[in-house]
Amino acid sequence: MATALIWIGGLLAASLLLAGLLLWRLHALGRRVGSFECAVREGEHWHAGIATYTRSGLDWHRVVSLSLRPSRRWQREKLVLLARRNRQVDGRASRVVEMHCRHENSEFYLAAQSSALDGLVSWLEAAPPRSTNETI
Repeated sequence: MATALIWIGGLLAASLLLAGLLLWRLHALGRRVGSFECAVREGEHWHAGIATYTRSGLDWHRVVSLSLRPSRRWQREKLVLLARRNRQVDGRASRVVEMHCRHENSEFYLAAQSSALDGLVSWLEAAPPRSTNETI
């Protein structure tokens, strides 16, 4: 009986520690400058996450993960925004907007609040000019 209680206590402590680490990670990611809640769809499934602007690209972190490294990273100069679509909820416009994107040869969708995707558009437009290595 005592052994079972020790096992249960240990599992409970490990679960609380894991939950605490997950909450700390989400808090740390959400407080970064240039971060916003953003879901990604590649294929059929949406995945919740937090996106962060960096100097050279857009980093995306899954919500359910303990890694501080991004799950996806799109280079700024290769990211193209193709189309924007407002979502409908019960026949009414939602504050969440979907953005159809392309990065190199892959296409995907981002879903976030309209103001966050407005920021994404501005961030891409404010990118420094692309350098070309063409010789004349």
